[in-house]
Amino acid sequence: MSRASNLYVKARIFRRRHKLLLTASLIVTIVLVLIGCTKGQLSEELTSGIESTINNPDSASSSASSSFLAGLLGTIFMAFQKKKTIPFAETGAAQQNEFQSIIKATSSSPLRSMSDETKLKLIIESHKRIDPDNKNLKKGHKFYEQVFDVLTKAKPKMEKPLDKYLTRNRIYHARYQYSPEDEDNEVVFSEKYLSQFLQLDDEELKIMTDSHKYVVDNLKNEAPDGLYKGNGIVFVGGGKFNWLTLLSIKSIRAIGSELPIEVLIPEMDEYEPDLCARVFPALKARCIYLPHVLSDGYSPIADIKFYGYQYKALAIMLSSFENILLLDSDNIPVYPPDYLFDSEPFVSRGLIVWPDFWKRATSPDYYRIAGIKVDDKQLLPKYNEKTGQYEQIEQDKQSKLNLNETPLHQRIGGIPDPTSESGQLMISKKTHMKALLLALYYNMYGPNHYYPLFSQGSDGEGDKETFLAATVALKRPFYQVSKFLNAFGYFNTKSEFIGTGMGQYDPAEDYTVNMKRNNLKGKSEVEISKILEKDSLLSKGPRILFVHANFPKLNPWLLKKERKIINEDDERLRLYGTGMKLRTGYDFETVQWSNMKFLLCELKIDLKAYQEVDRDELCAEINDHLKFLKSTIDTLE
Repeated sequence: MSRASNLYVKARIFRRRHKLLLTASLIVTIVLVLIGCTKGQLSEELTSGIESTINNPDSASSSASSSFLAGLLGTIFMAFQKKKTIPFAETGAAQQNEFQSIIKATSSSPLRSMSDETKLKLIIESHKRIDPDNKNLKKGHKFYEQVFDVLTKAKPKMEKPLDKYLTRNRIYHARYQYSPEDEDNEVVFSEKYLSQFLQLDDEELKIMTDSHKYVVDNLKNEAPDGLYKGNGIVFVGGGKFNWLTLLSIKSIRAIGSELPIEVLIPEMDEYEPDLCARVFPALKARCIYLPHVLSDGYSPIADIKFYGYQYKALAIMLSSFENILLLDSDNIPVYPPDYLFDSEPFVSRGLIVWPDFWKRATSPDYYRIAGIKVDDKQLLPKYNEKTGQYEQIEQDKQSKLNLNETPLHQRIGGIPDPTSESGQLMISKKTHMKALLLALYYNMYGPNHYYPLFSQGSDGEGDKETFLAATVALKRPFYQVSKFLNAFGYFNTKSEFIGTGMGQYDPAEDYTVNMKRNNLKGKSEVEISKILEKDSLLSKGPRILFVHANFPKLNPWLLKKERKIINEDDERLRLYGTGMKLRTGYDFETVQWSNMKFLLCELKIDLKAYQEVDRDELCAEINDHLKFLKSTIDTLE
């Protein structure tokens, strides 16, 4: 029996032997004292807006005081002393006698040594806030057991991974060309060209085809009624991602977003009680513990091991929301994304993906495996990276294409260019449930089978192609943001550009711009000029909505240790250059470092990511870099 199963058995025994003997008056008293006095104030501090930071960075979140922290810890300690139940996340999940050892622990990290059994009780009781009788929990367990029964039976029956290549050559750095002059030298990603890399023999092709067909034939189109509802944001947390997720959630609340948030925690040792039971709830966010929502602990699912990229599809499936904005933990919106759920293109398409840097390199064998016919006569619109739009191509629809001169992924039936960047994804489980489950299948067998098929060793191999591929395979609608991503970074002392992040554009504005562009067809240059003068969105294009701060991550201690914010001349630098205020509407970098100071140095939130770091030294570094950022505000464009 797995570790998760053991915990569930212990929890069941515990519930039978130790019924919580709390009166209604005691619950009310504790809620008033602890939730009213601590969570309420914490929530107010955590959700404070960015306006003061933008206008006066020195004032950012300065109202959070050490006296508040002392009062909070004192209140908790007194409650323990009085042998009252401490309601983390508004539950009566933990009794005093289970925290005796914690009280004796160091005052700087009172919850760090909490046992797994006690954590599990917090998780179980916290879940009851949204599902009091566990009706949806049981419904989900049954549904997920059916899903994984199909997925496990569909496992490709081959001993070795798909790793045979015709030569050592791979498709590296396949960027789009910026100028028409380069097109003559451009390699055409035709079916023939893409067949020169990953090689499948007839037996492997049959095994993969049978596996794929079994999944498509047996997966359900819909989830049980009532299992999911509403709109929300989902993150994959755990380990080092807990800190990055907290930083992003703080920013999301500061810009005024009211969307509920759920954070998937994959393993018990990644569940941080203070974060999940106090800080996240104050930010209107909650942790989802993967084993708890996936199975009852006795199902074979409990023994399945998941890794890395596979968690994204799981996070979407296991969240309680019907419509989801999935964000990487290092992805930070710069204004509220709430309205996207009620706007086109999400309303009619149900899936939105954003572009990555690279051309699509999917193996032609994938289309054979998935039973997808790629047309030899008709073309999809051609993607133009420079203009950020899909351009219709005039063609004779009756004549066959010159397939050696035609990109495979520009032919109807193919997965359109460019590749997808999964730092953000929007999906409706109501319209795309089966596509989501097919994507989960691709990820479950991704590292050895589907990732090589989708990328053939090219840049960014992983989960990012699976969602769109599944949607295309099932002939479901989708929307690809056409505005090409904005590369963030700075120039080093050698005038070399150092990339540090990606800016992705507002899909609703992108959609509107494309609709308006279509209305310009047939108009004269004079008419177009007059329209552009009056229409700022059409003339300027969509705004950047997401900052995917993916390399390096915004961990202030690692940035210091790895010298990512120090140049060759030992001078501090801005990771995103001087143009971020122009691109995002405010000094994004200073705001994030102000948030770091607030969370780590003023609230002193206890996080595993910093448990081996001297907090005084960490905060000294944060303060020093903040001083530098503020001293260079006048250099911003």
